[in-house]
Amino acid sequence: MSASVPDLPSAASLPVFLAEAASIVGDAAVLLGEAERRHHSTDFSEIELEIAVAVVIPRNRDHIVALARAARLHRVPLVARGGGMSYTLTYVPSRSGTVILDMTAMNRILEIDLKDLRVTVEPGVTWKQLDAALRPTGYRVPFLGTYSGEKATVGGGLGNNATGHGACDIGDHLLGIEVVLPDGRIVQTGARAHAASQPGVRGYGPDFTGLFTHDAGAFGIKTAASFRLVRRPAGVAFRSYGFRDEAALIDAMCETTRLGIASEITSFGAYHHRVFAAQPKPPPEEMRAMARAVVAAASSRWRGYRNLAEMARGLGRLLDWPRSVTVICDDWTQRGADANARTIDALMRRRGGRRLPGGIGIALRAQPFFEIGSLMVGLEGESSFPSNFTVPLSLASELASEARAFFAENSAQMQCHGVHTTTLYICIKGTFGMEPIIYWPDRLNVLRHATALPVHRERFGGVAPQPEARAYAIDLRARLVARLERLRPAHYQTGKYYPLRDALAGHAGWDLLAGFKRQVDPDGHMNPGALGLE
Repeated sequence: MSASVPDLPSAASLPVFLAEAASIVGDAAVLLGEAERRHHSTDFSEIELEIAVAVVIPRNRDHIVALARAARLHRVPLVARGGGMSYTLTYVPSRSGTVILDMTAMNRILEIDLKDLRVTVEPGVTWKQLDAALRPTGYRVPFLGTYSGEKATVGGGLGNNATGHGACDIGDHLLGIEVVLPDGRIVQTGARAHAASQPGVRGYGPDFTGLFTHDAGAFGIKTAASFRLVRRPAGVAFRSYGFRDEAALIDAMCETTRLGIASEITSFGAYHHRVFAAQPKPPPEEMRAMARAVVAAASSRWRGYRNLAEMARGLGRLLDWPRSVTVICDDWTQRGADANARTIDALMRRRGGRRLPGGIGIALRAQPFFEIGSLMVGLEGESSFPSNFTVPLSLASELASEARAFFAENSAQMQCHGVHTTTLYICIKGTFGMEPIIYWPDRLNVLRHATALPVHRERFGGVAPQPEARAYAIDLRARLVARLERLRPAHYQTGKYYPLRDALAGHAGWDLLAGFKRQVDPDGHMNPGALGLE
């Protein structure tokens, strides 16, 4: 083992469990050092709960089965952790004596079957890894992955119902999941339930897949997942538009969604315009790699060169606009994609949008998984965290207006603490999503420091802690969530943060959820506190 066993609660049998864990995965895969335990127990929420007593690194399903059985026997809380991109306490231990399972070593792509149109992966596979493996085949999973997909894993995405790139969420083309239950039993869901080796039809009888998707790891540990593959579209058109009127922008986004011809619709504000414009010019080899990726992603070499020319026009023009919208249209022909884009041009023009170079969308499709460290540290070294709210299109304007009013009411105190915000908007699956991001001056916590770009670590790594500003930002975020709950938004990445129990009030849903938890985990040792289940 990497260090001596830390002090453990006397009533627990942790030393026995840790010895068994070492015999299962090997001494080197049981981490007991304080720095390792603290790193794995920290997320971007900045809320401190408990520090894991150990981090165990399984490498296959048999390890998970044996560890789950041992943990239940010795009543040791277990939490599975993927790439560590949580901002809702998903994997942060809430009970003392917790052991974290670092799932990133289970990172094999088990099968790519183009004949039957499926791919099966282990939970530690990152979205960037999956994208790289599928690109040469001409096929893809339509949910392309999260913006943090350089580090974020498929298993973490399943536990949080991930959204991001693409016009859907992780569940839309999910065939089924393999899960190890808290007692070590294995369950196959969806199409894997009756044909784990050749999953095809998900809906053969009642489907448990949904119960293990967005469960924050409360019901078991994912060890494999199968997805349906589809052909990559032959035609893609990219658009960006500048807006000065936010209400008109939101209306334009919703109307574009109702047309049903855009694959992705995302809006950025002035702060992110500055972030994009401030990106340093990459080294020549990186520029050549981006150019090759842009040309390869296009429907033809000519279109690829045209897209490169569009990118070369630069992102500087975004600085003239308080908000922008990026739209991507996929179609089976380039002519179809271009026709859809022209339809959206007319709509955006009627709503007051001004067409800008489409470089953002082109870059995101060519290389969607940029270094996540560029997102986790602000322009001046600020720390940040987002919140997410999704409502029907008819409530989009009210949601945005309520958030604006909330920040206006708190502007004086925000200024006092050096806090500022920006808001992303996204339309997905016929709904409107809003992601306000709160920034505050502070030191980089251990997770931010580990994921920051080298230039950021050098520049901001020694910044002094500002606990008052941090406490204010945490409170501001909590009050924002409480304020907007009256609109009954849905949340992705529930973790241990969003009020799921309150959201299910008025019907038997919470009772059934809690009953299922008691059925599969009667001792409550699988990620205690996830989803609000104690």
